[in-house]
This record gives sequence, structure tokens and C-alpha cells, in this order.
Amino acid sequence: MTVLRTAAPDLRLCQDGTHSSGYCPGLSPDSLLVFGVKQDPKNLHAANIRLFLYICAMKTFVLSAVLTLLCAMMLPAQTKVMSHRGFYDHPGSFENTLTSLAGAQKLDVEGVELDVHLTTEDSLVILHGPAIPGTKYKDVQKLDYATVKSCVLPNGDHIPSLREYFAQAKKTSALRLFLELKSHPTPARETRLAERVIALCDEMNMYDQVCFISFSEHLCDEVLRLHPGAEVIPITSRKAFSVKELKDRGYAGVSYNYNVVINSAHYLDEAHAAGLQTVLWPVNSYDLADFAMRHGVTYVSTDQPQGMKRLMDSIRELKWKQEKKLICFDLDGTLTQHKTPLTAANRAVLDTLAKRYEIIMAGGGNCARIYKQMGEYPITILGNYGMEESRMVDGKFTMVREEKAPVDRNFFLKNCDCLRKKYGYTHYKGDPLEFHESGMVTFGLLGTKADKADKLTFDPDKIRRRAMFPEVKEIFKDYSVFIGGTTSFDITPKRYNKFDAVMRYAQEKGYTIDQVLFIGDDFLDGGNDSQIRLGGMDYIRIDDYTRLPEKLEFLF
Repeated sequence: MTVLRTAAPDLRLCQDGTHSSGYCPGLSPDSLLVFGVKQDPKNLHAANIRLFLYICAMKTFVLSAVLTLLCAMMLPAQTKVMSHRGFYDHPGSFENTLTSLAGAQKLDVEGVELDVHLTTEDSLVILHGPAIPGTKYKDVQKLDYATVKSCVLPNGDHIPSLREYFAQAKKTSALRLFLELKSHPTPARETRLAERVIALCDEMNMYDQVCFISFSEHLCDEVLRLHPGAEVIPITSRKAFSVKELKDRGYAGVSYNYNVVINSAHYLDEAHAAGLQTVLWPVNSYDLADFAMRHGVTYVSTDQPQGMKRLMDSIRELKWKQEKKLICFDLDGTLTQHKTPLTAANRAVLDTLAKRYEIIMAGGGNCARIYKQMGEYPITILGNYGMEESRMVDGKFTMVREEKAPVDRNFFLKNCDCLRKKYGYTHYKGDPLEFHESGMVTFGLLGTKADKADKLTFDPDKIRRRAMFPEVKEIFKDYSVFIGGTTSFDITPKRYNKFDAVMRYAQEKGYTIDQVLFIGDDFLDGGNDSQIRLGGMDYIRIDDYTRLPEKLEFLF
């Protein structure tokens, strides 16, 4: 495949993952082009080579050429960026520290890798190790916790405990943590490491945010023995895993050094076809990023998260602008604050996008409520997770589909009352449940008449409801359950969710899934947009509805 190479300062990316100050071996004279002109790498300092990330500002004929190339690319999945040991390639930071974690959180990357060791008295600390940089200590696993915490790293930070790391990570609930459980001298010590990590995850309710990874297959197996529902991925730099072995051992996927699969991409393709995740590492060059995106790698682990995220976002955004025909929006948290009117700025975003794409809404609320909240904005609405549909007919809001399902009210009232007593939500305003005409049920923990201010401050990061979600989902296992609104769970008949609702509409209009883009705010497991991610639809996550114009500007 022909690719366009461009150059600009800052990003130091080499094919072999190194940060060389000389010629980068991954780029040959024949492959390096700047604005289509062949360059001599000897005249370009490798530390100053990076891809041009501002293609949108180029002249029309260059943009057209880039779009043509990008449209030829096959991007089977939305590859995500994992920041290897956090974001530390800037002054005042160091790998595997709370500072590097905070840096990664500001970058809005999807994942962070961290390394976990056990001290002599079984405390959990974060360090690549085994040696502690800048000290005389050569093996962190042979030190007690007090000694480890007394060490000062080159940036002035102390080595964090896993508890401290989790506390910081919980501030960004969408951030995926890849806990590399480091190999230890004996199986007994590795088992103890797994026990301690699982106990802390139980205590701090971290399973929705954590994936366990390790070079030690014994550690991987021990995590699954201790917590069968855990997400576990083995790391390998030599062995290629068969799909059968991964499935038989209960692994969620596999993490490959790129050398294992660069000439054997069928291992990646087979894993994806079986519904498994893949991680590729280290990805610090355009060539590897291109390879990963073409083969649908789930995560790329990179030492250059800032540049890699901008690179992948640029490729993805240009491709989407060319191929997308239907854009579907969530409402609360995406276009507006909960149950507040559509802002003028975001209304203008819809007006602008409607000139180029077809735009629709898909929400948990009913169509009439969404239409009213949007200030009667003229748009097709898929309400109650697809149980309803409204369209503008002759300029008027018109219901075109209303599907209804019977509801066993006593069943819902009895089980939700038990949940209230167990989790301490026995005091509420209004009714304990909202029974929609469609058959959807909303279980609001503060009741149907709770004050808006109380609702907005109740569970802004959704941690309270995520703690309850597994049990709510199990009790209502014959239904679809989503974390909705600011205080509630939405419960619908099994066949209804946003992915199926949007695809039903898309197919009626003749769109393929590749022509659809979803804009929402909660794609984590249990989130009301989660089925979009699980269904494989392209999406953009909005973490602040006031920044919507900025996030979608590339589509204008």
C-alpha cells in the first residue's frame, strides 16, 4: 500500500521502538516522502521525524490525495491507544508514577499500562523494575514497603502503591488499566501477588476498569482461578497463541510483540474473528500504527501516546469524514446536561452537520420527551432504546412506530425494593419506579421526583451504579439493563438497545454499518451506549457536552 510520509518536529518514532538520535532504521530513503518529495534521511534528524498531524489545513489538492489514500485503507475496528507506563515524556514526569498517570488522563487515551510488584511483606507497588532508578536498590521485590516508599525517583515522585494508583485512576472511569503482574521468583509468590491484587480490586470495585496482563501464564491462570470473571490477557514476545488455547484457558485475548505477528497477521485476524482482544507492542512508528489499524488491533501500546493518539485520530477522522453518511447522537451528557435544554452552540453543530450528513437521535427517554428537551429541533428520534420512533412529517413531530411490551409490575417492585434495602436507597421522592408506556422501566435510586440538583451530584462518575450493575443485571437477566440518566437504571425487553435500534434504522435507509457514526458519552460495560461499542460501530466519546463543537469540528 502506498502511504504519504510527512515530517514535523517532536515525535521520535522508530520502527524498532527505540528513541534513536540518529538515522531511524524503520524508514528507508524510498519510503520517506515530505509533501510527495523524496527526502534523504541523512539530512533529517530522526528525533525530528514525525507524521504531519494537521492535514486538514493543507491545500485542497493535497487533502484530496490524502483522502484517496485513506479510503483505500481497511480499518476493521477502532484501534485504541494504550499509554505504556503512563505519559511521562515531558519535564517533571517519570514512568509508572501518579504524575505519568495524570498526564495520560489529560491526553484522554483509552488505556494505561502499569507494572505491579509485591514487596517482602506483600504490599503492592508500581514500578517497572526490578531495580529502582537513581538508588542502590537492584530488586524491589526484596525490599519492604517502608524502604520502597522512602525512595525518590528522578522526577521527585515517590513510588506509588497500587491503592494510590487506583484512587487516581478512578477519577477517569473510562480509562482502562492494564495491570502487568510482574513475574516473581516462585509460583507461591506469584499466587500471593494475584491474591493481593484481586483482594484490592474487590475492595475498590475496580473490575470494570482493569485488565490483568502478564508474561507469566501461571499468574494469568491464578487470576482466573481466584476471580473467574476477570479479564486476563497473556503477553508474549515469542509464542503465537491459537484461538483454541486462548478460549480453553479463559483468556480475553493476547498481547503480542509486533515481531511475532508482523509477518503472520492471521493470528490477529483469527483472534478478532473469535471475539478476542489483541494488543500490539511497542507501537512507536507510523508503519506499525498503520499495520495495527488495518488489522483491527484492539489496543496499541506506545511510549509516545501524545503523538500516536493524534496520528490515529487524524487518520480515523479523515476516513470518517469521507465515508460516514449517518450520524446518530445520544442526548444527556452528549448534547446537553441531564434534562436541560439544547444549547445554542450544540444546536448550531447539528445544523452544520445536517448539511453534509443525515443526523438522528437515539435515547433512553421517550421520543416526545427528547423532542421537548431539544427545543423541538426537527430530527428523527429513536426513543426508549428503539421501542419508539418519531420523524418530522410535513414539518410536524410525528410518531411513526410505538412498540410495547407487557410488564410484570409486582416483579419489578419486589426486586427493586430488595435492591434499595441492600444498598441503602430506601428514602426517595415520588415513585420508586417509572413504568413507561412502551414497557421500559426506569429504576431511579432517588425516585421519580428527586430534585435536579440532588440528581446531578448523586453519582456523576457512575461509580455507585457500576458497583450495583452486576447484581441488577443478574436479577433482570431476561431484560437488557443499562446505567441511564444521573441516578437510574433503564430496563428494557431483551431485544432493545441503541445498537440494534440504530442498525434497524440504517438498514431501512440503505446504510451499511461502516457509514454510521455514533456520538455518545458512556460506552463502558453497562453504559447506555455500551452496545454501540460491543456491536462494532464507530463512535466518538464526549466527556464534556460543552466541548462538542470542538470534538466534532473535523466533520464540518
